[in-house]
Amino acid sequence: MTKFLWTRRTTFGPSPRSACAMAYDSNRRRIVLFGGDVLSNLLGDTWIWDGSFWTQMDDIGPDQRRDSALVYDTERQVAILFGGRNEQGEVGDSWQWDGAEWTQLSESGPAARFRHAMAFDFTRNRTVLFGGSAAGIVLSDTWEFDGQDWTQREDTGPSARAAHSMTFDSISARVVLFGGEDASAKSLGDTWAWDGTAWVQIAEFGPPARLGAAMVAMSSTLTLFGGLSSTATDPPSHVFADTWEFDGRLWTQRQDIGPGPRRDAALAFDSVRNRVVLFGGVRVPATTQIDITALSGETWELAPPVLAVASLTSSVLNETLGVDITLTIPAPSTGAPVVVTLEAPGTTTQTITAQIQPGSKIGEIGVGIAGLYPPGTVVSITARLGNEPPVSTTVTIP
Repeated sequence: MTKFLWTRRTTFGPSPRSACAMAYDSNRRRIVLFGGDVLSNLLGDTWIWDGSFWTQMDDIGPDQRRDSALVYDTERQVAILFGGRNEQGEVGDSWQWDGAEWTQLSESGPAARFRHAMAFDFTRNRTVLFGGSAAGIVLSDTWEFDGQDWTQREDTGPSARAAHSMTFDSISARVVLFGGEDASAKSLGDTWAWDGTAWVQIAEFGPPARLGAAMVAMSSTLTLFGGLSSTATDPPSHVFADTWEFDGRLWTQRQDIGPGPRRDAALAFDSVRNRVVLFGGVRVPATTQIDITALSGETWELAPPVLAVASLTSSVLNETLGVDITLTIPAPSTGAPVVVTLEAPGTTTQTITAQIQPGSKIGEIGVGIAGLYPPGTVVSITARLGNEPPVSTTVTIP
């Protein structure tokens, strides 16, 4: 079992809590945290983590609540929050955070709910929402938000559930959903993917069934941590402390040593610092009395390996331009699509996708250049994998 290093960063910052919402603001390079629950006392505070310190922000915004969902809209550069449970029950309001203040958005959209899940699909610029609990009913509806309006989408797909985990996989360009709890309090361990058109069940094997786990997308894989085995009393439930990775096809358990058992924690990926950040959670099963010592106020970080283009080399032979691509780590079981761009003065830009095979760090492409580039032309070559920084080189046509 591969071991990654979880490191406890600080115990100072937001008060110990569970069921808070958290997302990474890639424009301002800050993690945003909102609300949560402290021994049935609901919170409505907003905090920012810059990689070193937590800073409390303006409290004017959404009312106190738990079990809401928060994502970062990379197109509009705002964090989007929906729903949750306040003192009166579940709510169905939408809010955005622009780095300085909260603004309430249109009240039309999904029914009020809590324990739902959201993810932002940045290839289609849509926030995707699935399921949750509302008025004692467990839901199975799919909604999308374009920054202005909510639209209900596919009615078929995962079964009705709440307290599931969801994030967007940039490599496969689809939203991935795992686990949760159904209307009969049965824990689920299935994995589903949404491509903007339909839900498809994937990955028959993976983490044991659970609810209240935290899941986030890294640069090349997804990370899932912790959760609760069941809310049932027979057999007694337990809290997980395991770390799993999903590469788009297979789940792999990575580590049992880290933050310790917890459920209803929050997870976000700082793509600039390449760190998975975990905050809060509850250390005890659902059937155990919760006191302040059962709540976590710790901030943990995990440094995963980065899947990106490490280097490019190129050569010209027999009127063929060859490009060799080397990745930083081996491609996952789904492979790694690297976008290669060729540019030269006075010619049409060419874009080719090189599919690096699973388990390999090396890929290559060959481009016929007969009659395309005159001798002496300098061709600029750029390769990019996902949202990672591109790597460039040049070649002179002989």
